Amino acid sequence: MSQQPQVLLPPPPPNETNDLHVKQPGRRLLPNIKVFWIRGYDPRFIQFKKAALYMGLGQKESGKSALLETVACRYPKIIDLWASRDNEGLAWCRSPFKNSVLFITGDNVDVKSQWDTKSVSELKLSDFEKYRVILSCSAFHSGVEAEFHAMNQIVLELYRRTHYEHLWFLMIREAANFIYSRLKISPNQTIAKADFLYLLREARHMGYPTGVDTLRWTGMDADARGIADYLFIKRVGITGLPKELHFLYAYINPSSFMGMNPRIFALVSSRGPLALGHFEYPWWHKEEKEDMLKLLDIKIEAGDVPDYGVQARNTMSDFEHIRLVGLYFEGNSMKKVAIILSRSPATVNTHIKEHNAEVAKTGCCSKCKRVRGMHQNTLLVKRGASLQRADKMSPSPGAELQDLEGKSGLDTL
Repeated sequence: MSQQPQVLLPPPPPNETNDLHVKQPGRRLLPNIKVFWIRGYDPRFIQFKKAALYMGLGQKESGKSALLETVACRYPKIIDLWASRDNEGLAWCRSPFKNSVLFITGDNVDVKSQWDTKSVSELKLSDFEKYRVILSCSAFHSGVEAEFHAMNQIVLELYRRTHYEHLWFLMIREAANFIYSRLKISPNQTIAKADFLYLLREARHMGYPTGVDTLRWTGMDADARGIADYLFIKRVGITGLPKELHFLYAYINPSSFMGMNPRIFALVSSRGPLALGHFEYPWWHKEEKEDMLKLLDIKIEAGDVPDYGVQARNTMSDFEHIRLVGLYFEGNSMKKVAIILSRSPATVNTHIKEHNAEVAKTGCCSKCKRVRGMHQNTLLVKRGASLQRADKMSPSPGAELQDLEGKSGLDTL
């Protein structure tokens, strides 16, 4: 059998440089992407009509994120969540879709800008349908832990989509960030990775074409790599291709992978075809050292960091606390609240007493305030069948507290 001749990747056009972050004049509204098939042919790639899984492999600054954006803008909707800490996702606010962007923020963060915002606790799946781009970035959360917990809440909301008419592209620029976020609610790393694999497996059934970036081939589990529909290979440097992909050296010169131009990529289809591709740089893509918050005039005001509880000790988070308060405020008994929350009645009783003690003393419950609970100023005093607000009660705070612990109609355990 004769050996397949190797292909040398072409040099960049004369008007381009090897620097991805140099904008070129005369670009179209949406960046173009072209592929040249050197083994087989896969027409599905250029149609962008399937909920495919795109995986990018390459070193830092090899153009993986820009390529994902080029693919993402071919779909009716873009959900950009797991980005780096430089707020690169905000670049969509100067893209062709800038008039239809929704910010998802933490519950204790105020974002003032010309774009609509939605706190993570108020987010509903129907909110995604109203906008072309939905994004969240590090600046919209009070800390790393708060950001990861918010991402988990968003994922749970995305899982509610059981049927679809239009495809929503899910961008995971940093695959490791997704796993870190799942570690916040998973007992160990194995289960966190299993959660990630579950999302990738089920994404196509929920209508989520997904783009994932990774620096290391072995950084992704074999199961995750095995379900990728398309693999983009960018510059891999001196590490070269992993053993599983050595067959590509029969088609493309190894030296081409070491110093690949940021706008060029190799494409491997799960069906077997192999192609070389070239894409135009998205003109809205974030440049290095750009301050997106300043450029877009976005003001951030962050409150106290919420208490997310300790999973190992099964302690109650601020979010569960406000749900407890809300359920009790609606007239449910402590025993019923305990059943709904899968907590002991004693825990419910303790939290209600602590809530009332703080409201009586300072006029506000700190747990509710941290996550902006609507009953942060409410004394949960049960008089007959109704609960009254603190601002409508005449006795002094000390007298109220005494009544709560003594003769009032508050549930007792």
